[in-house]
Amino acid sequence: MMRVWIINFCLLFWGMSEIWAASENIVSPDVLACSTDGKTLWVGNRFSSELLKVDSRTLAVKKRIALNAPVTAITVMPDGSLWVSSDGVSGKLYKIDGRSMKVLGAFDTGYSPSSLLIDSSGKAVWATLRYNNEIRKYDCDKGSLICKISVGREPVGAVSFADGRRILVVNNMPEMSALAFPVAAKMDIIDTEKSKVIKRLLLPNGSTDVKSVTTDVTGEHAYVTHLLARYQLPTNQVDRGWMYTNALTIVDLKNEKVEATVLLDTPQKGAANPWQVMVSPDNKEICVALSGVHEVCRIDRAKLHDRLAQAKQGVAVTPSYNGWENVMNDAGMLYGIAQYQPVGGKGIRAIAMNGKTLYAAGYFSGDIHVAKGDVFDVQRKLGNNMLASAEGRGNMYFHDATLGFQGWQSCASCHPNDARADGLNWDLLNDGLGNPKNTKSLLLSHQTPPCMVTGIRANAEIAVRSGIKYILFAVTPPSVADDMDAYLRSLKPLPSPHLQNGRLSEKANKGKAIFDKDCLSCHSGPYFTDGKLYPVDWASGTEVGKKMDVPTLIEIWRTAPYLYDGRCATMKDMLKVHGPRIRVSEKEIEELEEYILSL
Repeated sequence: MMRVWIINFCLLFWGMSEIWAASENIVSPDVLACSTDGKTLWVGNRFSSELLKVDSRTLAVKKRIALNAPVTAITVMPDGSLWVSSDGVSGKLYKIDGRSMKVLGAFDTGYSPSSLLIDSSGKAVWATLRYNNEIRKYDCDKGSLICKISVGREPVGAVSFADGRRILVVNNMPEMSALAFPVAAKMDIIDTEKSKVIKRLLLPNGSTDVKSVTTDVTGEHAYVTHLLARYQLPTNQVDRGWMYTNALTIVDLKNEKVEATVLLDTPQKGAANPWQVMVSPDNKEICVALSGVHEVCRIDRAKLHDRLAQAKQGVAVTPSYNGWENVMNDAGMLYGIAQYQPVGGKGIRAIAMNGKTLYAAGYFSGDIHVAKGDVFDVQRKLGNNMLASAEGRGNMYFHDATLGFQGWQSCASCHPNDARADGLNWDLLNDGLGNPKNTKSLLLSHQTPPCMVTGIRANAEIAVRSGIKYILFAVTPPSVADDMDAYLRSLKPLPSPHLQNGRLSEKANKGKAIFDKDCLSCHSGPYFTDGKLYPVDWASGTEVGKKMDVPTLIEIWRTAPYLYDGRCATMKDMLKVHGPRIRVSEKEIEELEEYILSL
């Protein structure tokens, strides 16, 4: 009997050891860069917070080093060394020897450095800080801060132009009231000599979830990937991009203005969730990773600019052409000048190019794919992928537009950035027509029922299944929704950038006293909600007299605009509409704002 017990225990231990060993080698590549000699492919592995050195010919992993947090950007220097940024509230910049993979230096930056630029002098590095809403300049040798500049909401990318005298910063989210017009993300142009923003550019109405920016080889144009929402329409279909289209905006850097926006979609097929954009080394192609449909779009760059120049003159450049002012609505604009290459992996977020060889990383499939021509015909797994777990599969399904009709959108279109919000109002049909409401973050949605602004869905499980059916217009096996539930339940809130060393500031503590006295009766418990519905006296139109769900306040610092219709661009604006019943001063409003934004 003892022998049987020992054998069973050993088998159990062996099995668990295999699971542990497998989990330690999970790879989810989402950052790629080629070495200057073309022999190495640098890969950021988000799941394990690693930097991998991969042989570009065999795709074998040669070396790996663990960092403090996932890699967010890699810049390869002429001497083969690397500058690498890592994610998190304590983001870092690393200088790494490309040959030995030794860390030559590291210093703290800010909250979630999202892109890197080396100064034209080579002595300083610029980093966009996503959750500080800043771009900062650091001395490369000392790691000391030289300057910091406030930019738009959640900067995710930057490129330099005009011989380094200018930087274009692209920001992920709209920053205005959802009732404004237009509602769209903005870009900032920075004068590097004066260290200040000198101009702001607005993307087309409905532009949100900006992911990437690059320039052509000559620095004449920048290319920006983003979603283009048709949020003013009811959500009763998806055909021909009725709800969401997927776009590439071209910026004229010489004149510092938006030149045009074109759709990456075709009339019969969406190009959901465009991620990284890059221009080929020979300046001939614009390549875009289409993460939602697992493809790469390759556009003839010269033909695109020629076509836009003719379209601006009124020439019918495609069968679907309907005037220059409608170019950004024309899903046929890339007809005949773009190839759509299926990659074979799942979740193509990062691409890189060495000469004519194109590399694409499958974030969910944990692999690298290679195309030396018109087909991705080489594939290699870098390790185990995340799909062994329900959370991992749910993550993939949430971002997979091929589940839905024609690949126009995924769940992550309305809920980007790990199931958060897009900053827009949508007229869902679950509570009638003609009453649009602001998109809610799905963080803690399973833990804080009911769901939707008016509690029309009793819980998140019902909401997930309704979204698949009525927003994606999809029919999926029950396991898909079950896995999405697991993914959404696994989401964790990010610490607020308003905290000081992880604690409330003195100002926020004063605001907490006001909150505890006047707000805690409804916003109570660990999630700051009592889970009930109440009528409000500031509703308008068809919402007058309706009861509203008490939302969680966790991570509310990143969910602007506020209130059910997104009318308030800032928390301070919101508190003047739905704030304390007692009379408070302007200073006390600001203290209360600071506390709530710290949650």
